[in-house]
Amino acid sequence: MQRLHRAKIKRNKNTAMIGYGMSKNQSETKEVKMATKGKSKGGEKQQQSLSLGRETVEELEREAERRGLNKSQLADLLLNGQLTQSAEKPTIISIMSYKGGVAKTTTCTCLAVCLSEMGYKVLVIDMDGQGNVSQSLRVYDPRSEEACIADVLYQTTPNGQRKTLRDVMKPTDYNNVFCVPSNFRFADADTRLKAEIAGGVDTRLCYAIEDLVEEMAKEGDDRFDYIIIDCGPRLDMTTTNAIVALEAGNNASHIIIPIKVDGFAIAGLSQTIDTINRTAKERRRLPQHWKILQTMIERKTSAYKVGCELLKEAIPNAEYFNTKIEKSTVVPEASLAMEPLITYAPDSKPGMQYRLLAQEIEEMNA
Repeated sequence: MQRLHRAKIKRNKNTAMIGYGMSKNQSETKEVKMATKGKSKGGEKQQQSLSLGRETVEELEREAERRGLNKSQLADLLLNGQLTQSAEKPTIISIMSYKGGVAKTTTCTCLAVCLSEMGYKVLVIDMDGQGNVSQSLRVYDPRSEEACIADVLYQTTPNGQRKTLRDVMKPTDYNNVFCVPSNFRFADADTRLKAEIAGGVDTRLCYAIEDLVEEMAKEGDDRFDYIIIDCGPRLDMTTTNAIVALEAGNNASHIIIPIKVDGFAIAGLSQTIDTINRTAKERRRLPQHWKILQTMIERKTSAYKVGCELLKEAIPNAEYFNTKIEKSTVVPEASLAMEPLITYAPDSKPGMQYRLLAQEIEEMNA
């Protein structure tokens, strides 16, 4: 069995404390168990103890960081019942690849539309300064300087306040699909984030998502079932934000790494996985769940078969989606039309394969 982090929150007299340790053969759970002892003869306050699973511990750490509290202060709030139960979390999917030209944008828009057709409410967050997803979903005007994801992650004006995701998200032409757009102002996001004096720049998207979920729950709005993040073809601070953002999601949240099976893509895949693992290590977390999606495949070619063997040798323990997306002329045609492939050519082979992929992702939530 996997060894999971455990935490004990103890309170004696006027102090509260979170202690960390390791426990064998413990399953991951959100259940919180409390053991309470009665007052002693000397009239001392009762001692309380909570045993929490790894996921709950990580939530407490993020909440302490967000509130600017130390662990003792947060433990005291928890024991006093002043922390309310979190709203139901969405499934967060980050789509990333260091290599461009692997159908990353196509995958993002197709999944969003397919999942909405299956009855789910979807938010797409465009984290690429090129704004291709925003253009495909028809929420991007290259001449506009309207608020975008840049305004959420860092200050875009002197002494300006950062906006919330709700401030900048827009409805699309597709039922139950919303989009937080990106544009040219996000092109220098990595430099801008690194230049900010305030700490925690790698957690800003994560906290913004948590705030959105809580705000929608309080106002009684229908929550988002899926949040899909499209990353640019780079491994920088924006990518780190997209990795850390999965901490705001449920257990089915994961990273999709699209790959065209060739030598260059395999090299880029290794770098992407290294970035995911390094981010987890720096945050003292278990690595986020990631799966490889083969795109633009040509099953009958010898190059594809050789590439698959090279991929297995390079990343022997990788997980793959059962669905594979075949190469087709309709993919660039849909891109030129600035329309999701799934609506441009719904009966094409790639279109039907993306529907199968959406069903496969739905099953991960079962």
